[in-house]
Amino acid sequence: MTKAIFGLEIHVQLATKSKLFCSCSTNYESVEPNENTCPICTGFPGARPKLNKTAIEYGLLVAKALNCKINREIFFSRKNYFYPDLPKNFQITQYELPLAVNGYLRITGKDIRIRRIHLEEDPGKLIHYGGDITSAEYTLIDYNRSGIPLLEIVTEPDFTSTKEIREFLTKLQSILEHLGVFDSTREASMRIDTNISLEGGERVEIKNLSGFKNIEKAINYEIVRQEHLKRVGIPIERETRHFDPQTKTTVSLRKKEFEEDYGYIFEPDLPKIEISEEWLKSLEEKLPELPDMRIDRFIKEYGLREREAKIIVYTDKALADFFEDCCRIYRNPKEIAKWIVTDLLKCLNWHGISIKESKVNPEIFVELLKLIENGKITERFAKEIIKEIVTTGESPKEIIKKKGLEKIDEEKLEKIVENVLNENRKAVEDYKAGKMKALQFLIGIVLKETKMTADPKKVREIINRKIGIGIKN
Repeated sequence: MTKAIFGLEIHVQLATKSKLFCSCSTNYESVEPNENTCPICTGFPGARPKLNKTAIEYGLLVAKALNCKINREIFFSRKNYFYPDLPKNFQITQYELPLAVNGYLRITGKDIRIRRIHLEEDPGKLIHYGGDITSAEYTLIDYNRSGIPLLEIVTEPDFTSTKEIREFLTKLQSILEHLGVFDSTREASMRIDTNISLEGGERVEIKNLSGFKNIEKAINYEIVRQEHLKRVGIPIERETRHFDPQTKTTVSLRKKEFEEDYGYIFEPDLPKIEISEEWLKSLEEKLPELPDMRIDRFIKEYGLREREAKIIVYTDKALADFFEDCCRIYRNPKEIAKWIVTDLLKCLNWHGISIKESKVNPEIFVELLKLIENGKITERFAKEIIKEIVTTGESPKEIIKKKGLEKIDEEKLEKIVENVLNENRKAVEDYKAGKMKALQFLIGIVLKETKMTADPKKVREIINRKIGIGIKN
């Protein structure tokens, strides 16, 4: 296989309350189409933009966290091109003097270089009916999203595998969440353009990818497509393509423009902005504990293994906060981490929700762990309770009481095991003869009789003790 290299252009919606150049709300998910708009974000003639200072500060925080060189003087430009979701027929962005340049983010085994970080306005949202972007019968436009602050993070083509891309984006998202500048639960909050080229070949861009799985599928398809073209002697053209999640293929949108095609000009309605030393120092004081620092602290303070600490922190800042909240009320961090990393995360992923979107809280989760610790329920049954508390937020004690599923006492369990052995003599003889499937059969019957509240290990212990003794003829 020919070596492929990838670069990313990551568009991050900053979690400001108002848009980049006007005071309209950035809420675009729970309102009617085109409700949060004004003459500025819909490009009325004569409407003049006013810069959102918080968006600049959020961008500077990200630049610091990504080890970038911050430009002390910045300005905005007009990027001229026609798209229906940009009503002005140009986008206010940064080109000549971006917010920051020459940074890096360290992943396993290498540094991924950051070429530049700049601010720009988000376009509106196109809603295609009767097909996708290439085949729709007609398209509607919602401008609620138009003007939301976008931070574009452009990497060098340093990636050589989708595994590296996944690790990079996971870590980047965690950094953004810890900085408090980003909300991953919002639709289209992070959109990726990926540039793909075979060694020595032309670069092809795939636009507007979201979700790790779609990014991997798009890249894998595009590599196969380009390798096929190269094999049959067809030149690979520089172009922009769209990934269709249904067919898992990419289709051509347009021939790729070059930077000079956009006709950048200085934005005359916005001044140059000086990033002073005092401003930078005040922002540095606001820098929170970032993910790598938090992982190191989890290992030292709570005794977690590196793998557990990374999963908890990188999965979601809210999950790391949840873990620490649990530790404040239940001083058994290793047990908390074990149940979060295995069963809680598995359940959240199955439902396709984050810890923030679930109904479980630290008090409920700790209540469950204490029931296990005190021998009130088995670990096996606790796994079933987690499935309920994630979606209902109901107390584990109430669930157990409601279903009559308190852990069975040992005396009663002994009698149940004895009855099962008496009623399944052939299985007993088979087990004595060394057939382990017979033992599993007997354990299964006992668990069914106890409504899964018995501990399988305890059941096995009692069966082994009773085999050959105490069995009625």
